[in-house]
Amino acid sequence: MKKKTLLSLLPLLLFFPAQSLGQKYNLPPGARIIETRAVPSRAYLNRALVLWMINPQSHPRDTPDEPYTCPEETRGSYYSGPLRVSLVNTRTGRIINTLKITQEYSDGEDSFDIPYRIHEGYYTINGAKARGREGVPVIMRLRDYNGDGRAQEFALFDALACMGLATTLVGYSESKDRVIQYAVNLEVSENGKRSRKTTYWPDYLFSRKPQSPGYWKYEIDYRGRAGTLDKWEIRYNRQLEAFEGSLTFIPGD
Repeated sequence: MKKKTLLSLLPLLLFFPAQSLGQKYNLPPGARIIETRAVPSRAYLNRALVLWMINPQSHPRDTPDEPYTCPEETRGSYYSGPLRVSLVNTRTGRIINTLKITQEYSDGEDSFDIPYRIHEGYYTINGAKARGREGVPVIMRLRDYNGDGRAQEFALFDALACMGLATTLVGYSESKDRVIQYAVNLEVSENGKRSRKTTYWPDYLFSRKPQSPGYWKYEIDYRGRAGTLDKWEIRYNRQLEAFEGSLTFIPGD
C-alpha cells in the first residue's frame, strides 16, 4: 500500500479493533488503543500518533439523565488506567518513542481518565456537534497550539473540582522526530519571593484562547475560596520547543 493511501486511511482507524492495531505496533499485552491520528509533517509521510492505555477500566456514568458534575466535564463516561502516547512509523509498524502521561499534581500517579462518551465541551465530539447530547470525543484533535504554523499538538484536560483545570500539551517534534510533552518553565512570584519551576500541567493554559499565536495572558481568581489571584503570562520558545513565562500569586484581602 502506498504511503499516501495509508495516511488517508488513518482517520478511519480511529476505532479499529485494539487487538489488530496493538499487534501491528507490538504493544504490550492488555494494551487498548483509544485513537490513532496521522501527523501532518513536511519531513515525513509515515508518522502517526497512537493514544493507548494499559488494561483500562471502564466507568460509565451512573446518572446519565442528570447534569454533569464539575469533574465529569472532562470525563463523562471514561476509561481509567495508565495512559501512553506513541509515535509510530506507519510503513514499518515500528514505535519510534512512547510518552508516559502521569499526573504530576497527584504525586506522579501513573493513571489518567480518558472519556469515551461525553458531551461537547473541553473535547469535541466526533462528527457533527452533539448539541448537548453525548457522543464519542476526539481526544487527539491536532491543532497549532504553539503558534508555529503546524497543527501537530493536542491537549488533555483534567477537572478535579469546580475550580482548577489541569491541562497539558502533547505533540510531534519534527526536529527530534519524537512525540513530546511540552514543558512550561515559570518564574514564580509569591509573597515577595521569586523562584523557578517547571510544570507539564499548567492551570487552564491550553483551554484558553491565546492573545496572539503562542502567547497567553490570563488570570484565575481563587480569592473567593481563600486563595490567591493567579496571573499567568506565557509564550512559546521555538528554539527550546517549550513554553516559558511568569506566574504571580496575589493574596486576597
